[in-house]
Amino acid sequence: MRYSAVALVLLLVGCGSAGTTSLPTITPAVTSSSSSPLPELQPRLDAIGTLLTACLPRLRGEPVDPVDNCAHLMPDVKSVIDEVEKQAGKLPPNGRSAVEQVRRALTGIEPCEPWFAAGGSSTDGQLDARCGKAWDELFKGYTTLRNAA
Repeated sequence: MRYSAVALVLLLVGCGSAGTTSLPTITPAVTSSSSSPLPELQPRLDAIGTLLTACLPRLRGEPVDPVDNCAHLMPDVKSVIDEVEKQAGKLPPNGRSAVEQVRRALTGIEPCEPWFAAGGSSTDGQLDARCGKAWDELFKGYTTLRNAA
């Protein structure tokens, strides 16, 4: 009986994880607030990272409610980037270059609001590629920036 319970648990764990995919997340690097160059901005940087991470599943083809549109997050990203940029001199070189990468990505994402509203897909393959690339660049740049701050 004991062995069959263990086998059942292993079977359920194996089956449950077989079909799942791992989504990237923006997770803060392990730092203490005293070693962070921008400790006062860490809570906002973390919050925006959490929201960007939450947008990922929505950008896998599921239409989203316009009120819950990930594009509405972009003004918040821009706002925190503006604050970080004012103190960019405190950041290591990779953090300063990440600020520029995020700015470029925000510019690339600007015309993509309808794409976001459609769940990150359209019938226009070029639009999908352009907006998908802008999203990937934003996510990658923001992750680098968050970990540098």
